[in-house]
Amino acid sequence: MLGYTVRNPKTGEIANLINWEGAEPAEEWQTQPSLLEQASLAGITVTTLGRARFAGSGLTHAVLRGGQFIGAERLADRVDVALGSMKDSGISYMYWGEIDGVGHAYGWQSEKWTASLEDADRELARLASSMPKGTVLLVTADHGMIDVTGAPRWDVAEVPALDEGVDFLAGEPRALYVYTDDAVAVAARWQEVLGDSAVVAVQEDAIGLGLFGPVSPTIQERIGDVVVAMAGRATVVDSRVQSEASMGLIGVHGSLTPNEMLIPVLTAM
Repeated sequence: MLGYTVRNPKTGEIANLINWEGAEPAEEWQTQPSLLEQASLAGITVTTLGRARFAGSGLTHAVLRGGQFIGAERLADRVDVALGSMKDSGISYMYWGEIDGVGHAYGWQSEKWTASLEDADRELARLASSMPKGTVLLVTADHGMIDVTGAPRWDVAEVPALDEGVDFLAGEPRALYVYTDDAVAVAARWQEVLGDSAVVAVQEDAIGLGLFGPVSPTIQERIGDVVVAMAGRATVVDSRVQSEASMGLIGVHGSLTPNEMLIPVLTAM
């Protein structure tokens, strides 16, 4: 699971790992057992809570397979289901993505983002105060976010030096994979254009820096020949393949800055 989009080595085309277009079935693409799957195989009751439409999706199977998936639309409904599942010992995983969605559309410094956070805080407080004795509640996130309004932005479609020698561009505006037959030259051009607004590395160097952890040959085939991590609040887009809506997002994430990577973990017992 390397990013929003990557190149599928089997097809040579871009695979979208959110809607799962262009990728093999989840169990073939992501062959490692999920933590929830490991728990379920060990005899632990596992319940996953999310939107009903996510049940059976490629992404769900890739990262959350194992146990029972229960669809519940509102956060309050998910809290109710989680409280019900706590009557028996086991693990409940509850995903809530609305804060992320509001952040993308309006920015994390917006009033709408604050209101969404307050809604989540209220329901999680209810969950913490109502759960049975002996239960442990962990609250965390998969990433942070930065607002990019007014920040530097490069469009590959309009900058020949960024487009030269590039076969495919994947990833996302803050973390890009560049697929090319001339990685060294392309990396040099990208670094020259982006300057201090990015860290640009050929694939081998990016892996050597530990950006991906242990990398198997199958996974290495999917990583871009050039890896670009944006600094500050800068982004790179490609107007030839991205919609106006996607390029107009205010809140984005995916790179190596503290605001994107340093995630708190809250614990209640």
